[in-house]
Amino acid sequence: MNTHNRFLAVLGTFLFTISMSAPALSDSAYIDVSGQGELDVYPDFLTLSVELSATEKDVVRAKNKVDDAFAQLSKVAEEHGIAEDDIESVRISNYPQWEYQGNGKRELIGHRVIRPVTITLRTLDKYGPFLEEVLIDERYRIQNTSLGFDKPAEHESKARRLALLDAKAKAEEMAATLGQKVTGVLWIQEQAAHFPQPVMMMESAPMMRSAKADSGSGMKIQEQTISQQVQVRFEMEED
Repeated sequence: MNTHNRFLAVLGTFLFTISMSAPALSDSAYIDVSGQGELDVYPDFLTLSVELSATEKDVVRAKNKVDDAFAQLSKVAEEHGIAEDDIESVRISNYPQWEYQGNGKRELIGHRVIRPVTITLRTLDKYGPFLEEVLIDERYRIQNTSLGFDKPAEHESKARRLALLDAKAKAEEMAATLGQKVTGVLWIQEQAAHFPQPVMMMESAPMMRSAKADSGSGMKIQEQTISQQVQVRFEMEED
Protein backbone atom coordinates (compact mmCIF):
# COMPACT_ATOMS: atom_id res chain seq x y z
CA MET A 1 0.00 0.00 0.00
CA ASN A 2 1.47 3.35 -1.03
CA THR A 3 1.63 6.42 1.21
CA HIS A 4 -1.49 8.02 -0.32
CA ASN A 5 -3.62 4.91 0.24
CA ARG A 6 -2.36 4.50 3.82
CA PHE A 7 -3.32 8.13 4.52
CA LEU A 8 -6.85 7.58 3.17
CA ALA A 9 -7.23 4.42 5.26
CA VAL A 10 -6.16 6.19 8.46
CA LEU A 11 -8.41 9.17 7.68
CA GLY A 12 -11.38 6.87 7.09
CA THR A 13 -10.81 5.10 10.40
CA PHE A 14 -10.53 8.46 12.20
CA LEU A 15 -13.80 9.77 10.72
CA PHE A 16 -15.56 6.49 11.55
CA THR A 17 -14.40 6.76 15.17
CA ILE A 18 -15.74 10.31 15.45
CA SER A 19 -19.09 9.34 13.96
CA MET A 20 -19.43 6.47 16.44
CA SER A 21 -18.55 8.57 19.51
CA ALA A 22 -20.51 11.76 18.74
CA PRO A 23 -24.27 11.97 19.40
CA ALA A 24 -26.23 11.07 16.29
CA LEU A 25 -27.82 14.03 14.55
CA SER A 26 -31.56 13.91 14.03
CA ASP A 27 -33.35 14.89 10.82
CA SER A 28 -36.02 16.63 12.91
CA ALA A 29 -35.65 19.94 14.70
CA TYR A 30 -34.01 19.78 18.10
CA ILE A 31 -32.70 21.96 20.88
CA ASP A 32 -29.73 21.34 23.22
CA VAL A 33 -30.28 22.49 26.80
CA SER A 34 -28.26 22.28 30.00
CA GLY A 35 -29.87 21.64 33.37
CA GLN A 36 -28.62 22.38 36.87
CA GLY A 37 -29.85 20.73 40.05
CA GLU A 38 -28.80 21.63 43.58
CA LEU A 39 -29.69 20.05 46.89
CA ASP A 40 -28.81 21.44 50.32
CA VAL A 41 -28.23 18.61 52.78
CA TYR A 42 -27.23 18.67 56.43
CA PRO A 43 -24.35 16.23 57.10
CA ASP A 44 -25.06 12.99 58.95
CA PHE A 45 -21.74 12.55 60.73
CA LEU A 46 -18.39 14.14 61.42
CA THR A 47 -15.04 12.35 61.29
CA LEU A 48 -12.40 13.75 63.63
CA SER A 49 -8.74 12.77 63.15
CA VAL A 50 -6.67 13.32 66.28
CA GLU A 51 -2.94 12.74 66.78
CA LEU A 52 -1.59 11.73 70.19
CA SER A 53 2.16 12.09 70.64
CA ALA A 54 4.86 12.16 73.30
CA THR A 55 8.64 12.59 73.17
CA GLU A 56 10.86 11.08 75.87
CA LYS A 57 14.40 9.74 76.17
CA ASP A 58 12.97 6.30 76.90
CA VAL A 59 10.67 4.82 74.23
CA VAL A 60 8.62 2.87 76.78
CA ARG A 61 7.93 6.02 78.76
CA ALA A 62 6.88 7.86 75.60
CA LYS A 63 4.53 5.02 74.65
CA ASN A 64 3.03 4.95 78.14
CA LYS A 65 2.28 8.67 77.91
CA VAL A 66 0.54 8.16 74.58
CA ASP A 67 -1.42 5.21 75.97
CA ASP A 68 -2.52 7.32 78.94
CA ALA A 69 -3.65 10.08 76.59
CA PHE A 70 -5.64 7.57 74.54
CA ALA A 71 -7.28 6.14 77.66
CA GLN A 72 -8.29 9.65 78.75
CA LEU A 73 -9.61 10.49 75.28
CA SER A 74 -11.67 7.29 75.24
CA LYS A 75 -13.07 8.12 78.68
CA VAL A 76 -14.09 11.63 77.61
CA ALA A 77 -15.68 10.22 74.44
CA GLU A 78 -17.67 7.70 76.47
CA GLU A 79 -18.86 10.44 78.82
CA HIS A 80 -20.26 12.27 75.80
CA GLY A 81 -22.10 9.24 74.46
CA ILE A 82 -19.68 8.23 71.70
CA ALA A 83 -19.80 4.49 71.05
CA GLU A 84 -16.64 2.42 71.37
CA ASP A 85 -17.06 1.21 67.78
CA ASP A 86 -16.80 4.83 66.60
CA ILE A 87 -13.27 5.17 68.02
CA GLU A 88 -10.53 3.67 65.85
CA SER A 89 -6.83 3.49 66.66
CA VAL A 90 -4.97 0.55 65.16
CA ARG A 91 -1.54 2.04 64.48
CA ILE A 92 1.29 3.40 66.61
CA SER A 93 4.65 4.68 65.33
CA ASN A 94 8.02 5.44 66.89
CA TYR A 95 10.44 8.03 65.49
CA PRO A 96 13.95 8.12 67.02
CA GLN A 97 15.14 11.68 67.65
CA TRP A 98 18.75 12.35 66.67
CA GLU A 99 21.05 15.25 67.40
CA TYR A 100 23.85 15.71 64.88
CA GLN A 101 27.29 16.61 66.23
CA GLY A 102 29.85 18.88 64.60
CA ASN A 103 32.11 15.92 63.78
CA GLY A 104 29.47 14.36 61.53
CA LYS A 105 28.28 11.88 64.14
CA ARG A 106 24.82 11.74 65.63
CA GLU A 107 23.52 11.05 69.10
CA LEU A 108 20.17 9.49 70.01
CA ILE A 109 18.44 11.95 72.33
CA GLY A 110 14.97 10.44 72.57
CA HIS A 111 11.95 8.86 70.93
CA ARG A 112 8.76 10.40 69.60
CA VAL A 113 5.77 8.05 69.72
CA ILE A 114 2.67 8.90 67.66
CA ARG A 115 -0.76 7.28 67.79
CA PRO A 116 -3.43 8.53 65.35
CA VAL A 117 -7.06 8.22 66.43
CA THR A 118 -10.19 8.54 64.29
CA ILE A 119 -13.48 9.37 66.00
CA THR A 120 -16.88 9.40 64.28
CA LEU A 121 -19.47 11.76 65.74
CA ARG A 122 -23.01 10.82 64.68
CA THR A 123 -25.18 13.33 66.54
CA LEU A 124 -23.58 16.57 65.52
CA ASP A 125 -25.55 18.97 67.69
CA LYS A 126 -24.45 17.24 70.91
CA TYR A 127 -20.69 17.21 70.61
CA GLY A 128 -19.65 20.83 71.10
CA PRO A 129 -18.45 20.20 74.69
CA PHE A 130 -16.53 17.08 73.60
CA LEU A 131 -14.72 18.92 70.81
CA GLU A 132 -13.81 21.72 73.18
CA GLU A 133 -12.27 19.27 75.65
CA VAL A 134 -10.18 17.80 72.84
CA LEU A 135 -9.03 21.25 71.74
CA ILE A 136 -8.20 22.43 75.25
CA ASP A 137 -6.05 19.40 76.13
CA GLU A 138 -2.53 20.02 74.81
CA ARG A 139 -1.87 16.28 74.45
CA TYR A 140 -4.25 16.13 71.49
CA ARG A 141 -3.65 17.60 68.06
CA ILE A 142 -6.52 17.71 65.58
CA GLN A 143 -5.18 16.73 62.16
CA ASN A 144 -8.35 16.87 60.11
CA THR A 145 -12.13 17.16 60.33
CA SER A 146 -14.57 16.13 57.62
CA LEU A 147 -18.32 15.78 57.33
CA GLY A 148 -20.11 12.96 55.55
CA PHE A 149 -23.46 11.59 54.41
CA ASP A 150 -25.08 8.24 55.16
CA LYS A 151 -26.75 8.06 51.72
CA PRO A 152 -24.67 10.06 49.21
CA ALA A 153 -26.08 8.18 46.18
CA GLU A 154 -29.63 9.10 47.21
CA HIS A 155 -28.75 12.79 47.45
CA GLU A 156 -26.99 12.65 44.08
CA SER A 157 -30.08 11.05 42.50
CA LYS A 158 -32.33 13.81 43.82
CA ALA A 159 -29.98 16.49 42.50
CA ARG A 160 -29.90 14.75 39.09
CA ARG A 161 -33.71 14.71 38.96
CA LEU A 162 -33.78 18.44 39.68
CA ALA A 163 -31.25 19.00 36.88
CA LEU A 164 -33.39 17.05 34.39
CA LEU A 165 -36.52 18.96 35.38
CA ASP A 166 -34.59 22.21 34.98
CA ALA A 167 -33.47 21.21 31.48
CA LYS A 168 -37.03 20.20 30.53
CA ALA A 169 -38.49 23.49 31.76
CA LYS A 170 -35.89 25.49 29.81
CA ALA A 171 -36.52 23.53 26.62
CA GLU A 172 -40.30 23.91 26.86
CA GLU A 173 -40.00 27.64 27.50
CA MET A 174 -37.67 28.24 24.55
CA ALA A 175 -39.66 26.00 22.22
CA ALA A 176 -42.95 27.72 23.09
CA THR A 177 -41.39 31.14 22.52
CA LEU A 178 -40.52 30.03 18.96
CA GLY A 179 -43.93 28.47 18.28
CA GLN A 180 -42.63 24.94 18.80
CA LYS A 181 -43.30 22.16 21.26
CA VAL A 182 -41.05 19.52 22.78
CA THR A 183 -41.96 16.03 21.59
CA GLY A 184 -39.19 13.81 22.91
CA VAL A 185 -35.62 13.32 24.07
CA LEU A 186 -32.85 12.38 21.63
CA TRP A 187 -29.98 11.99 24.09
CA ILE A 188 -28.89 12.86 27.62
CA GLN A 189 -25.38 13.46 28.87
CA GLU A 190 -24.63 13.59 32.58
CA GLN A 191 -21.84 15.80 33.84
CA ALA A 192 -19.72 14.82 36.82
CA ALA A 193 -21.64 15.38 40.03
CA HIS A 194 -20.21 17.91 42.45
CA PHE A 195 -20.07 16.44 45.92
CA PRO A 196 -18.47 19.01 48.21
CA GLN A 197 -15.74 18.06 50.61
CA PRO A 198 -17.54 19.32 53.67
CA VAL A 199 -15.62 21.49 56.09
CA MET A 200 -16.31 22.11 59.73
CA MET A 201 -15.11 25.41 61.16
CA MET A 202 -13.76 25.52 64.70
CA GLU A 203 -11.95 28.03 66.82
CA SER A 204 -8.19 27.55 66.91
CA ALA A 205 -6.80 25.40 69.71
CA PRO A 206 -4.72 28.21 71.32
CA MET A 207 -7.78 30.47 71.36
CA MET A 208 -9.88 27.74 72.94
CA ARG A 209 -7.25 27.04 75.58
CA SER A 210 -6.83 30.67 76.54
CA ALA A 211 -10.43 31.80 76.34
CA LYS A 212 -12.12 28.66 77.71
CA ALA A 213 -14.93 29.16 75.21
CA ASP A 214 -18.51 28.50 76.20
CA SER A 215 -19.97 25.08 75.44
CA GLY A 216 -20.90 24.62 71.79
CA SER A 217 -19.20 27.75 70.49
CA GLY A 218 -16.53 25.73 68.68
CA MET A 219 -18.86 24.05 66.16
CA LYS A 220 -20.27 25.76 63.09
CA ILE A 221 -21.72 23.08 60.85
CA GLN A 222 -23.75 24.16 57.84
CA GLU A 223 -25.75 22.48 55.10
CA GLN A 224 -23.70 21.25 52.16
CA THR A 225 -24.74 21.88 48.54
CA ILE A 226 -24.72 18.86 46.22
CA SER A 227 -24.97 19.85 42.56
CA GLN A 228 -25.59 17.91 39.36
CA GLN A 229 -25.47 19.02 35.70
CA VAL A 230 -26.96 17.41 32.60
CA GLN A 231 -27.01 18.15 28.88
CA VAL A 232 -30.20 17.12 27.06
CA ARG A 233 -31.14 17.20 23.38
CA PHE A 234 -34.91 17.58 22.96
CA GLU A 235 -36.78 16.93 19.73
CA MET A 236 -39.19 19.67 18.62
CA GLU A 237 -41.98 20.21 16.13
CA GLU A 238 -44.33 23.06 15.27
CA ASP A 239 -47.08 23.59 17.80
